[in-house]
Amino acid sequence: MAVLERERRGAVEVLTINRPERLNAISREVLARLEHYVDEAARDPAIRCIVVTGAGEKAFSAGADINELSRLSPAQALELMGFGQRVFEALEHSPKPVLAAVNGYALGGGLELALACDLRIASTGAKLGQPEITLANVPGWGGTQRLPRVVGESVAKDLVLTGRLVGADEALALGLVNRTTDGPVLEAALALADSLASRSAVALALAKQAVHAARAGREQGYVVERQAVALCFTTAEQHEAVRSFLAKGTGTGPATTEEASTTQKGEPV
Repeated sequence: MAVLERERRGAVEVLTINRPERLNAISREVLARLEHYVDEAARDPAIRCIVVTGAGEKAFSAGADINELSRLSPAQALELMGFGQRVFEALEHSPKPVLAAVNGYALGGGLELALACDLRIASTGAKLGQPEITLANVPGWGGTQRLPRVVGESVAKDLVLTGRLVGADEALALGLVNRTTDGPVLEAALALADSLASRSAVALALAKQAVHAARAGREQGYVVERQAVALCFTTAEQHEAVRSFLAKGTGTGPATTEEASTTQKGEPV
């Protein structure tokens, strides 16, 4: 059985770490398969959104496979950290929206995987944290870089230096997750993924690029933002959305959220 399974749900690709007996620990094989699937999804126009989750109810992922880590030399650890950073970087910069459906524990490398996703939906029983310090170590797959961007430097230091875990409610308050659910977390993530999949694939990809460009400073962000708008103006779906919008009447905006949604559906050119 594959350690990382994929399943197509309409326009959504679901990637499931399938090591429930190991709390979905992330091995080198998991990373390799993730890299391959993310690359394939980026090039497949039929895939409009990606959801990442873990098998079972106990864990999204409890982190890197400690059995593998315990056998590494410093040089091998350096290489493995670089490999994981590259894979998570590819996930973060995929042109497709990526959602993490966090069921149970998301610890260490598991939280770093979730942080590489665009949005995180957590079950109310989820526990999240960067407990590497309790093993006399530090996050190595991007946690020290992404966590401060998501929750701020002070909170990131609290989580990294203490290794403490936070529940779903605190994670939501901190901005570590975007939404929580009492129901099946994968179904909640799929509902959101389906909504995103109905939007313009071109606009979604450009929106991600523009938001990421803010990291380089406002001026660079402005350049990318206005170029993104100009590129959207070249698409047939943007033209159709504007035409449909204007046909509705006032020229000031759709009257309802539902109307706004219907003007933004379509296939990329």
